[in-house]
Amino acid sequence: MGRQGGAHVSSGKLKRRYEELLHRCNQPIELDTEKEHAEQAQVRTTCIKAFLLLLLGWTIFVGKKSKSVNLLWLLALQDMNELHRWSWGAMRPAFLYEELSLTSDPFVASCGGYMTLLVVIIVFLIFYLLDRKCIIVYIILVLI
Repeated sequence: MGRQGGAHVSSGKLKRRYEELLHRCNQPIELDTEKEHAEQAQVRTTCIKAFLLLLLGWTIFVGKKSKSVNLLWLLALQDMNELHRWSWGAMRPAFLYEELSLTSDPFVASCGGYMTLLVVIIVFLIFYLLDRKCIIVYIILVLI
């Protein structure tokens, strides 16, 4: 546990671990026994989970301190057969909303998250919910 409020692993360590697992997966080996087949399958599953954890925690759900990955995402990766049941589309805006809510604290100087996605969502909503003439005026005002 760190000051960030949960268990984290540094992005560098996670990336190195993923590269080690990927290297092990790519080595040509002869699997003679059922135990070796099971071990190779476990290494491949672990490699996939390490990649997904890196993808989730380092790129998609990055916090303002992008040097570490929250291990909370391991809960989502426990059962790989259930990943399709998670509402990933709703989780991303919810995560951004949580990060934006932190900015109401006077002691918080910045917020994390992939803000480009938030800008795209806002522009999309403005474009389709408001009159298109208003959009042009809004864009001009923003650019000025």
